[in-house]
Amino acid sequence: MNHREPGERLAPTYCPRCGRADHDPDQALCQSCGDRLAAKGYCPVCESFLAQPVGAICPKHELELEAPPPIPATDAPMMVGVGWTPVRVFGDSIGVAAARIRLEAEGIPTYLEGERMGNSSMYRVATGGVKLLVPADQLAEARIILDQNWSAATAEDEL
Repeated sequence: MNHREPGERLAPTYCPRCGRADHDPDQALCQSCGDRLAAKGYCPVCESFLAQPVGAICPKHELELEAPPPIPATDAPMMVGVGWTPVRVFGDSIGVAAARIRLEAEGIPTYLEGERMGNSSMYRVATGGVKLLVPADQLAEARIILDQNWSAATAEDEL
């Protein structure tokens, strides 16, 4: 059994001998061949784990795979439907910046989904744009803040 600190889960593993990657993270040995499991390498561009060792080259991006620290269990709520909810969808990552800064200035934490894919029009169509997520219990407050007009008043507006 792998050692873990309270409140954290381990990086995913795979079997270097048979290639199986659907193991229980608490297992140290492969259920098929009995070989020792290895941690999957992480590609920062793909933003995913690959069934290759740390230090191997990502076949798509030709970058060395990294060994991220164990993933805290608190990252699980970062997914939609588990405590976080979309407040607004933007066409690209530049458009979401002002809204994100405004919410964080008001003390509302934010999370962006699809930020890396938001720059190309092809990816925007496929992914639905960049989603600005906030904790579900602060959704109403975030909507009120985003509905406010942030532009400076002009002399004509004051008349």
